[in-house]
Order: sequence, then structure tokens, then C-alpha cells
Amino acid sequence: MRFRETDLPGVGKRYTLELEDGGELTLIIHNTGRRELYIIEQEEEEPTCVISLTEDEAKDLGFLLAGTTYQPVAPEKMELIMKEMVMEWVRVGEGSNLVNKTIAEAQIRKKTKASIVAIIRGEDMIVSPDPYDTVIKPGDTLVVVGTRQHINSFLEYCGECYT
Repeated sequence: MRFRETDLPGVGKRYTLELEDGGELTLIIHNTGRRELYIIEQEEEEPTCVISLTEDEAKDLGFLLAGTTYQPVAPEKMELIMKEMVMEWVRVGEGSNLVNKTIAEAQIRKKTKASIVAIIRGEDMIVSPDPYDTVIKPGDTLVVVGTRQHINSFLEYCGECYT
């Protein structure tokens, strides 16, 4: 990474970063704390984008850019996860073994190793349902996660359920 630092007397400092695609990203830090970002495309003289940030906004953006709040999963690691993990939408029929039971009562995880991560009930979605409070009803669509073997085991245990 190459960048240039330039003093701007009476204004602050300018940092210009040369981007891999041939463009430039220029950051001007004003003595007042205000920041301005300029994106200049390759072979252009005028910026295509200008963003002005307060000092606090710039700090928040800095944290995000540095990855302090979120670290993406490496592509090769994600590929491995996706090979193993299956997510299935399962509609619960009237005669299902799960009807009128909580997830905990049905011991779904213990018996099938699959996990219910959400329940779609009509227009509502219950994300991360409480295993002790959320009762499974006929017509619910369960979002189930596990390996293919876990999902098959869940479907068998569920009884009258449909994918």
C-alpha cells in the first residue's frame, strides 16, 4: 500500500492512498476534526465521490474498516462450512409429532442433532425461538439447520412434516 502525506497549512493534513485499480482515495483531516474522503477514478482528475464525516463518524467508520465489530469468514473456511451445513424449510402438518410442544419438550436437538433457528408463522418470523416458551403449531414453517443426516433425522422424527 502506498500513500502520501501532505501538510495543508491552516487546514490540516491530506493522505492520498493509491488503489489497486489505479484510482486514488484521498482523506483530508481538518484541524476542526472534520474528515473529507475523495475517490478519484483512474485517469480522472475530478473526484467521482466526496464524503464528509464528523470526527465521531470517522472514528466509527475507522472501527468498521479495521474489522473491530465484524470479521468476514475466509472464503475457503466458508466453503467448508457450506459443504457440511444444510438449511431446510419444513412445514409442520396437523399430525406432526411436534404439534403443541416446545422445542425443549420435543427434545429436537437431542434426538435429531438438528437446530430450529427460526419459525415462520403466518406473516411473522420468530428468529432464534425460545426453546422453552415457543410452542410449535400446525402450519408453522420451521427453518432447520444441520448436516444432511441431521435434517433427514429431523424429518423422520417430525412425522407429518413437509419440505
